Amino acid sequence: MTESDQIRPPEVTDKQSIAIDALVGGATHREAAEAAGVQRTTVTSWCNHHIAFIAELNLRRRQRLQAVGDKLHEAVGAAVGVLADRVTDGDTDCALAVMRLVGVEHLLAAAKPGPSTYLGVHAELSSNLKSECLMDLFGSPDCDHVVENRSEESGRLEPD
Repeated sequence: MTESDQIRPPEVTDKQSIAIDALVGGATHREAAEAAGVQRTTVTSWCNHHIAFIAELNLRRRQRLQAVGDKLHEAVGAAVGVLADRVTDGDTDCALAVMRLVGVEHLLAAAKPGPSTYLGVHAELSSNLKSECLMDLFGSPDCDHVVENRSEESGRLEPD
């Protein structure tokens, strides 16, 4: 907490600095005003109009958020390490819990092969081109023809 003999930005008074500390700590305007020895309306006015107060409040909030983010990042890293160790040690309950939490749908979707017939590939490429056209020109009746031309051109690019 800021005390009257501590260093503070020159644009912010001791009372403002105390109010900022309270606000960053989660206090209401009324609680911050009580801590600083001012009226609630004064703190509200500072929050809404006092440039140096707002800048310092934002700076301290950013610093606090960054510190919390750093701690959270460390905790998540440690938690993943513990889970990995337990799974590696053969803890099937833990492994199943991780799988339930993470899910496998995204892995299955990524592993799903595309069509394997000429017509299936043609239909998929045509559909993709139609989507592109909708985004660019709200559609085109020549999409199938363009897909065929792209296919033929790509075949001609291979060396004989």
